[in-house]
Amino acid sequence: MEVTNFLNNEWIEKLNGWVQGTILGGLFALVFWIYNESSLPLDANCTWLASPGTDFLAFLGAGLCLWRGRVHNDFLVAAFGACVIVIHVCQVAVAKSLF
Repeated sequence: MEVTNFLNNEWIEKLNGWVQGTILGGLFALVFWIYNESSLPLDANCTWLASPGTDFLAFLGAGLCLWRGRVHNDFLVAAFGACVIVIHVCQVAVAKSLF
């Protein structure tokens, strides 16, 4: 019952569309990444190194979420896909010492 009430809220209905989901999901993920990185001690060893197979599967799954979000014009699915892509791009950039 509570889930139904949550999904029927007006603010969720206003956040309609995969474009808004992609933009807001990407921005949320970027802010989340910056906050997490700033909260770590400078001498912490968090290289976020993953195997190439893990990188591939993360991008594949997130791409599928973005595609499904676009097909069904679903804000939440597109936002989730964008979050995974942005956070994973940041992890790959840090692991490969691009920044």
